[in-house]
Amino acid sequence: MAADAGSRSRADEGCRKKGSGTVCEMEYYAHTDGTQDTRNWQPLREHLRNVAEKSRDFATEARPNDAEFAEAAYAAGLLHDLGKYRREFQEMIRNKRQKSDATRHKQMGAQYALDKGRRDLPFAIMGHHGGIPNIADLVNDGNAVKAVVNEIFSVAAADFSQLAMHLPAWGAGFAAVDVDIRVRLLFSCLVDADWSDTSDFQSRRMGWPVPPLPPTLEAAPLLNKVLSFIAQRAGECRNLDLARIRAEVLAAALESGSRATGIFSMTVPTGGGKTLSSLAFALAHAAANKLRRVIYVAPYLSIIEQNANVFRTALGDSAENMILEHHSLAEPGRGEKSQADNPESEAAQRLAENWDAPVVLTTSMQFYESLFSNRPGRCRKLHNIARSVVILDECQTLNPSLSGPTCQMLEQMVGFLGCTVVLCTATQPAWKKDDDIFPCGLREIHEMIPAELRLFDRLKRVEAVWPGPDLHPTSWPDIAEQMVARGRAACVVNTRKAARDLYNNLRKAGGTNVFHLSTSMCPAHRLTVLDRLKKLLVADEDCLLVSTQLIEAGVDIDFPFMLRELAPLESIVQAAGRCNREGLLDQRGNLVVFKSVDGGLPQDNWYRNGTAVVEQHFIRAGNPPDIHDPAHLAEYYRRLYPAGSTDSEGIIPLRNRFGFRDVAEHYRLINEGTSSVLISNWEPARETVDRLVGEIRQNPSRRAYRQLQRYSINVYEHELRQMINNNVVEMDYLPGLNRCDLPYDGALGLVFEGAAAVPAF
Repeated sequence: MAADAGSRSRADEGCRKKGSGTVCEMEYYAHTDGTQDTRNWQPLREHLRNVAEKSRDFATEARPNDAEFAEAAYAAGLLHDLGKYRREFQEMIRNKRQKSDATRHKQMGAQYALDKGRRDLPFAIMGHHGGIPNIADLVNDGNAVKAVVNEIFSVAAADFSQLAMHLPAWGAGFAAVDVDIRVRLLFSCLVDADWSDTSDFQSRRMGWPVPPLPPTLEAAPLLNKVLSFIAQRAGECRNLDLARIRAEVLAAALESGSRATGIFSMTVPTGGGKTLSSLAFALAHAAANKLRRVIYVAPYLSIIEQNANVFRTALGDSAENMILEHHSLAEPGRGEKSQADNPESEAAQRLAENWDAPVVLTTSMQFYESLFSNRPGRCRKLHNIARSVVILDECQTLNPSLSGPTCQMLEQMVGFLGCTVVLCTATQPAWKKDDDIFPCGLREIHEMIPAELRLFDRLKRVEAVWPGPDLHPTSWPDIAEQMVARGRAACVVNTRKAARDLYNNLRKAGGTNVFHLSTSMCPAHRLTVLDRLKKLLVADEDCLLVSTQLIEAGVDIDFPFMLRELAPLESIVQAAGRCNREGLLDQRGNLVVFKSVDGGLPQDNWYRNGTAVVEQHFIRAGNPPDIHDPAHLAEYYRRLYPAGSTDSEGIIPLRNRFGFRDVAEHYRLINEGTSSVLISNWEPARETVDRLVGEIRQNPSRRAYRQLQRYSINVYEHELRQMINNNVVEMDYLPGLNRCDLPYDGALGLVFEGAAAVPAF
């Protein structure tokens, strides 16, 4: 940073020495209202006081019995804008100086805390604009302002005496990874406090209404509502054996709910009622342990969309104010522009969520990457994750290359953030610590479901048909012919291109009621298709579906006949869960696994490794796996994990070196970055989208951004670059919104050149 420490002997011409102290004869401001009338500007000392108090409140809520941590959060709030006491900064906001490196302000408070021997505060303060830096960047930026920090501090303390607090040293002797998680939580408290106070000032300035405070989690009454809803559903279940099994699963979940916080697993085959039972556990557990919220995490938007509706129905009339859906489509300011340290980006980010709702539903990408992020917008929510029940539904979908650092973070969530974590799936990943297979795994996992329930034996409703050892490939026309002959059938494939190709073959083959599902379709479109499919299936009418992996984990749909392109074993087992799900067929449903001629595999190495294990060690060996036998799944994982590193990006060593920026760059669930684009040309939603865009123009609100996520799609960076080159996307059409003007197909969604090699995730 270019510093001008020697340009003046005093930090601000509005202050003068008097005796042994400093007297200030001017007002210092944090924010202006865009006019030259300072009466409506926010005094800097007011902003520092507000942020410090809010930050301390957030810290106290996150760690109620840790007064030292609360005071650290208070100190971070007081010091975060210390550099705004510089003469250069005050001239800049008065339009007497152009913005430059000399007017940046975050370095001053960070260096002051560093000089006091703090290993935590400097990272949080330096990161509150732009993101938590690596330690090398922290030191380099701090060195550039060392010469003026003490002089600035004397000016600041003269204006705001609370800055002259005692700030003891902290951090010596603590393990680096323990410092890391503390920094992240401090950073979250500080950023949310800073953004909240700034937003309050802006709302007053613009005359916008103050949003209501979110309700608190009343876990016990909500549990009663959920149990009543489950009882009603059980009474409507036509399969009495299935209803009995679901009741046993619920009883086991409720019994575990009274236990102390920790890491739990809920291993339940598809159709066993784990979604509602996990919600019941979460509410019972929150009531027993005084936890603040329930966070439901799922890998695909399709599951979020479906289960949000289930949760709303189960929670009753109060659900509208209780439940928040949040994922990357609702996160304004992503993409390259958001990486800059600029006020426009952060103004858009302030409209993003901080997860203060009692029940939050979010995607794995949003959740996991937020835990490892260094960005203010994403890390802001971390203090609200503390003291929550976190349900990781279909947790097996996490890329094994990230499972090592993820398990380390999950244990810190329990130990430092006071959370309970639930690993919820029919295909439980091998995350238990094993010195030979997974040495950085979880040390203790409490399984909720007793082995004597024998769920996998009792819920066997599908027969799998595997290809022979020669694995002769099948063409899309042949698959289409099989599906048309069956009348009601679904096929899950590995890529979006494969889904489009098979869909076109089904149309050519004369299929009735042919549907397509992929992430090329916006959430509202996918929900429309799923609703139509379910009605046709209930009516026993012919319908054919081709889908990417998005339906095979948690989507409540029930076909009598399924096909699955060769894939990792956990994906095949999950696809089987969409077949004869309710057990209503006179005989078992059929799942046919096949290798395709033209389909191919995503570029993800672990997906390819998992497929290779199924092919080489099971099928070609003449011993196809039993999809109902957990022992076969365990054997699959024993062969899969040694095939690659469970920390291939070196996240754990980076955390040990305080490489916050590097950790954020390397912890990616999808290797290629994505950005959200708003669909403007899907005819059924055109009027709604135009209305919401108009609302944002007049009065930006979280509510409008939330609703627009239903009409948005994530596209990969190479796709986005091609769209920009072809002038079919308008970046930052509104703050945080990129509008796409491509034609939108009523069956396939957004289709454009360059999408062929994109994986289906």
